[in-house]
Amino acid sequence: MALGKVRAAGQATKSLTKFDSAQLLWLIISVVGMFPLVVLAMLALIVLLVIFAMAGGSQMTSSAPDSAAASEPATSTNALIQLAGGDGRGTFDGTEVPDQNLVAPIKAAARKCDLLTPVIIAAQIDHASGFDAELEGPQGRAGLSQLTPEVFEEFGEDDDDSGDASVLDAEDSIHAHARYFCHLATETRRLLTEREAVGDHLTLTLMAWDIGLEGVKVQGGMPVLALGSYPFQIRGLFAKYTTDDDEPDADADTDADADASAPDPDATASSGSEEPEGSPDADGETLLSGSDFAAMFPGRNSFYSYAGLTDAMRKFPAFASTGNAQTRKRELAAFLANIDHESGGLVHVEEINRAAWGNYCDSGQPYGCPAGQTAYHGRGPIQLSWNTNYKAAGDALGLDLLNQPDLVKTDSSVAWQTALWFWMTQSGAGTTTAHSAITGGGGFGETIRTINGALECGGGNPAQVRARVEAYRRLAATLNVDPGADNTLTC
Repeated sequence: MALGKVRAAGQATKSLTKFDSAQLLWLIISVVGMFPLVVLAMLALIVLLVIFAMAGGSQMTSSAPDSAAASEPATSTNALIQLAGGDGRGTFDGTEVPDQNLVAPIKAAARKCDLLTPVIIAAQIDHASGFDAELEGPQGRAGLSQLTPEVFEEFGEDDDDSGDASVLDAEDSIHAHARYFCHLATETRRLLTEREAVGDHLTLTLMAWDIGLEGVKVQGGMPVLALGSYPFQIRGLFAKYTTDDDEPDADADTDADADASAPDPDATASSGSEEPEGSPDADGETLLSGSDFAAMFPGRNSFYSYAGLTDAMRKFPAFASTGNAQTRKRELAAFLANIDHESGGLVHVEEINRAAWGNYCDSGQPYGCPAGQTAYHGRGPIQLSWNTNYKAAGDALGLDLLNQPDLVKTDSSVAWQTALWFWMTQSGAGTTTAHSAITGGGGFGETIRTINGALECGGGNPAQVRARVEAYRRLAATLNVDPGADNTLTC
């Protein structure tokens, strides 16, 4: 009897052992089989957090839907943005572009609106055509960006001055791409402001590029489980066109706060032999180094970057390069002194007196004020104002400043370009340009007359004139140049 019980117990134990082994094997198989679903669920949760954190963050950072702060997600969401592929605002690596002749047009086109960057354009073109400028696709799509005939007809122009606007022309295609993207960015910003869609601005704009604005409105934002969607595919290419090796491009310097005055340490200011060159004089020496610039404006808004200034100077090669070394340095000092005065020491990006913002629309012009009655207030280092000046400056610089005046407060290079455009080409209230006045022997006083005329000169506001002259003397000393005879300093 006892032996039978032992054998029975042994058989039961053996059966239990087999049962437990089978259960364990199936458990392992089940867990392994469910692993992809677990990963997918985790990714979906991350995307969900990205979308709602961005939407909530942008609402919390501003008390008004149309404020500048509302255009950027909250700082706390930056890590989530990176998980989604980044925002494309890193330093552009143009070496990855197969045709190096396209690098400059990509950088130029990316200035058309704040949201767009060279990295984004390059990633979209890579995805669309692999940089095949002659590619023709379905539904009439063609060129680098595979634009439809309808899109190119509306947004395409003869940007390379070849005499013909063609979607198969690389430069025309790139600029049409940028105009269309910026149009979509404006519309998706409206959807966010009016709470018709949820998500971050870039994702919604890329969605609109892929499925149209109506598709974005119908979906109400980015679907949580759309991990293989167009926005994710484009973000996945950002790393390819981004580098950490160089200083950031001036094109990407768009984080200016109009009222901020925090000093910018500016890595170029103390980089020794590696600092970027400014405007070279006849002896090959640099007229303005990064360290000089930092010393001249120690409390400047970081928006007014040295890189932005030197980039703009390259577009006006006659600036600070006319006459002998002394004349060139005087012109540089005179320009910087006047913009120092106009912007409060390079602190203010926009006009301080908001009550006056509606005073700069000349509605009698045939082009009117398409950006709005208050859109043409003072911006930039020389406080560009009036729709007429935004139109003229934009035409001269190849930018649509009439419809996108905010480029002057969001792109450092563009801001500096508008100041140099006025300095080099406009007579203002004087009889000659500021450039001609200072290089032709008129002296610093005549540059004041060009900029503000009777408002300051001839006894109009002697205190303002003195402030400009003091700034000029200080900056001339930094550049180690004689400011000129005393009787040429005032007006």
